[in-house]
Amino acid sequence: MGSRVSGQVPDGPPPTLVFPDGLHRTLPGDVMIGRDRSCDVVLVSRKVSRQHVRMFEKNGFWFLEDLGSANGTRVNKHLVAPTTAVRLRHGDRIQVGPQIFRFLHPDELDDEERTESEEAVDPTPARIHLSPLQAQVVRILCEEWLASGSLEHVLTNEEIAERLGTPGAAETVKATLRRAYAKAGLSDLPAQAKRRALCRVAHSNGWL
Repeated sequence: MGSRVSGQVPDGPPPTLVFPDGLHRTLPGDVMIGRDRSCDVVLVSRKVSRQHVRMFEKNGFWFLEDLGSANGTRVNKHLVAPTTAVRLRHGDRIQVGPQIFRFLHPDELDDEERTESEEAVDPTPARIHLSPLQAQVVRILCEEWLASGSLEHVLTNEEIAERLGTPGAAETVKATLRRAYAKAGLSDLPAQAKRRALCRVAHSNGWL
């Protein structure tokens, strides 16, 4: 990670990148996003280039530069021209391949040109509801996390089926979770990451 460029107000809260699962990552300096493991944010998707996009600070403002990626980068649904830096504003939605992030910069809340509605660019579908079976499966998946506060161990499909009282119904659980992942916008994450992310999204969306 690069060092911060002078010009940023030192006492203000740093900008953050909000991930699809609701996690926040502080941006202390240059951030490289791509498929290559050397990137600061690694996205496992064939739609993401090895070094897809760079976010950086200059003179107190944050910018995004698409590094000539094969599938492009979008900010608030607008395609960013390759190798062109665009100014980021509080609430902007950034799409890299299948992943959508939100850029938050509290110091710019008074910016008249900032993205007006954070709700409109929220990467989690808060108004989507789960079916009764989906809600039951998700609650069982998340109950250990709710009890212990830890996501080190997440239940398998077989364990969820057991707790449902339907041993042998692991395939049904798998299909049910697949639909829940789609509603939460998590389908493209790795398997274990999806389970952990679903718990966080379910909690923030009131699905638990």
